[in-house]
Amino acid sequence: MNKSKPSLVQRSAAFFAVIFGMLTIGAGAAHAGDRREEAIDLVRDASETVNYFAKDSAFSAMWSLADDAKAIVIIPEKLRAGFIIGGAAGDAVMLSRNEDGSWSQPTFFAIGSLSFGLQIGGEASEVVLLVMTDEGKDSLLTSSVKLGGDITLAAGPIGAGAKAQTTDVLAFSRSRGLYGGLSLEGALLKSRRKWNKAYYNADVSAAEIVIKGEVYNPRSAQLQTAVWHLANRNAPATMAPVILSPETDTGQQGPGEQTRLGAPLAGSNTNDNVEYEDDAIWGEPINREESDK
Repeated sequence: MNKSKPSLVQRSAAFFAVIFGMLTIGAGAAHAGDRREEAIDLVRDASETVNYFAKDSAFSAMWSLADDAKAIVIIPEKLRAGFIIGGAAGDAVMLSRNEDGSWSQPTFFAIGSLSFGLQIGGEASEVVLLVMTDEGKDSLLTSSVKLGGDITLAAGPIGAGAKAQTTDVLAFSRSRGLYGGLSLEGALLKSRRKWNKAYYNADVSAAEIVIKGEVYNPRSAQLQTAVWHLANRNAPATMAPVILSPETDTGQQGPGEQTRLGAPLAGSNTNDNVEYEDDAIWGEPINREESDK
């Protein structure tokens, strides 16, 4: 009995699955012991991404919106590539605004999606997501959340002011490379609890980090500085909040020592060696938008 040949889409999907599986296994074996250093590098890269967005006037619409943001998600590098079938993946950190106006320690995420249709080229993007509602923030604190599905999503900066009151998340990005359309609709954000454990030396959830404040790492200060200045652009640096480290310290700073958020650092950087912990994030479709011609 003759069997029908698999379609181009099916063959392409299988090809991507095999290649991605090989890359994931190899990366896991080579970098399992370096998860803490990767988390530290991601926090550093995230602070540089925020500093770039805070200085580039092309993102001026973002500045006023950051004043009202409940939380912020930073993706220092989100990679996309494909022909007919494409994929996108990256690592992310999230910080939540505290009641006193300061910002929490970061929690870690992986972001990924899979898209079908005509698409040619490759792209590397730096992305900042402003979480404008408590509902959006609460959803992000679950184990995984689909952008544009579980929470609403709109692109910025064009028209961002009009959408800020009705949209859970506003997305801002800068890209390098050529791609036939860019959309985060359908992308899945998944909590990276192993990275949380490596960074804080404690098995903690996203909520325990950003809401309860149960852990502390002094290496987060630069990122907290950058986010505070983005959300308080008109405030002098001397008004930056003082961070009081809890007794559950990492050992790099004495318990009870104070760390004042300083001025943001200039420059931007991306990490060319992004690793992905959760294969399942590639299983979600992404709704693509055609680029303006």
